[in-house]
Amino acid sequence: MKLSILGCGNWGSVFGFMEYKNGHTVKIWEYDKERAEHIIKTRNNEPFLIGYKIPEDILVHWDIEKILNNADVIVYAIPCQVLPTVIKKITKIGKEIKYHLSLTKGVDIESLKRPSEIIGQLPQSQGKVYVLSGPSIANEIIRGEPAAVVLVGPCPRGTKELQHQLATDNFRIYQGDDIIGVELSAAIKNIIALGCGISDGLGFGNNAKGALIARGIIEMQRLGTKMGAKAKTFWGLSGLGDLVTTSFSEESRNHRFGKMIGKGKSAEQITKEMVMVAEGVPTSRAIKLLAEKYKIEMPICEVVYNILFENKSPKQGIKDLMTRPLKNE
Repeated sequence: MKLSILGCGNWGSVFGFMEYKNGHTVKIWEYDKERAEHIIKTRNNEPFLIGYKIPEDILVHWDIEKILNNADVIVYAIPCQVLPTVIKKITKIGKEIKYHLSLTKGVDIESLKRPSEIIGQLPQSQGKVYVLSGPSIANEIIRGEPAAVVLVGPCPRGTKELQHQLATDNFRIYQGDDIIGVELSAAIKNIIALGCGISDGLGFGNNAKGALIARGIIEMQRLGTKMGAKAKTFWGLSGLGDLVTTSFSEESRNHRFGKMIGKGKSAEQITKEMVMVAEGVPTSRAIKLLAEKYKIEMPICEVVYNILFENKSPKQGIKDLMTRPLKNE
């Protein structure tokens, strides 16, 4: 297949590298012309891709039309808050694109839409938007370590074709049937992972993290089912699987961001220091608004939001969680 990947960051370049080795034709869009020219010349995509060069046969370019030309699949590997702007750029692409595949995790702050809903605003994408999600630390995948994810979409035949085309010996893809649940769990788990990172930064052990993960899934499920998702989805790869991975991995951006918050750094400081985007930070704003809209209690997500945006100290945030009224599990 001909894959056009929008986003030359960590996950976009690793996904492209993997699928190129899997036998597909790959093109990657890097929006910054200067960076794109550097990559074209050196095949070096540091700091997003360390220790590996982008193969010469993978076209990297800043001209999005050149990247999208003659594609079978458009792969969206860009931050959620940037996605609406990119969608506006490509409204004139041809209708012959067979699949639109989202790797993006989050909820848009302005519209409160999920990535597939934003991509679905393209008239020519109707009935063609699929989502791939799960525990997929990009650096582990490029090292050839095993990973399993879930793929969901509007058509079982399309899901099956993408599953068989994109899976590799080390990248196992399961079919799912709950696009709302997969996207919401992928978004909210980043907020819980921030909380776990904060806990680690404060010096707490695995008891605290285990509690945050177990109760965090309940919050994910609580909001998700209210919005039309299936409860079981949150205990699958895109929920529990991705949450555990993101909460424990030192290579997780959200965990690392939270850990630095717990150690006393401000969100503004960390954002300046980190090259990659910690999606849980803006997503916490969107989830707070959704929780208010649907009148859902999400205490962990609320505390993370308050620490990030309301100047609540991490220690006070943990205390607030621990001293809530006692209740049944």
